Amino acid sequence: MEDVSQARQRRRDGDNDSARPLLLYSRSCQHALRAMERLAAADRARPGFLKSLAALAVETGAPPAALAQILHRLRKKGLVTARRGPSGGVRLARSAAEISVLEVVLAVDGAGLEDRCILGFPACGDATPCPAHPVWKKARLMLEGRLERRSLADLTRSVARKNAAVAARRRRR
Repeated sequence: MEDVSQARQRRRDGDNDSARPLLLYSRSCQHALRAMERLAAADRARPGFLKSLAALAVETGAPPAALAQILHRLRKKGLVTARRGPSGGVRLARSAAEISVLEVVLAVDGAGLEDRCILGFPACGDATPCPAHPVWKKARLMLEGRLERRSLADLTRSVARKNAAVAARRRRR
């Protein structure tokens, strides 16, 4: 499998951003977003292609057992379809252009950012706001709106541009 060996090489070269966690999303959500982006890229290259769990785990850097649970959640929400067996795998249930990034976040992290405190307090809301709540509430709504308008196809194009820039920088060294 050529794509698996290439992904392993990228990880060895330090192109995997898994060491830098996102500010507000769970690790499961990060793995889900990476997996969905990889499935969208695979579908763009070969429509209808089923990607194995093993290949997806290598490409995303996610532990296979954790990724299996994440994919199960995504399947239950109608975002991916799966087929068992030696020729099985997983693929997007709909076009990447029809799936928003927010749908993935909500499928894995539930209410998304709604119940999260930017300062990490367990109880933070309009009734018991933290010091940053008024600003965070506005920022959260803007972020959720952007994630809702951004599709997996958009995300895939952005990742491809990023990877091309990294490769170009590496060639210049």
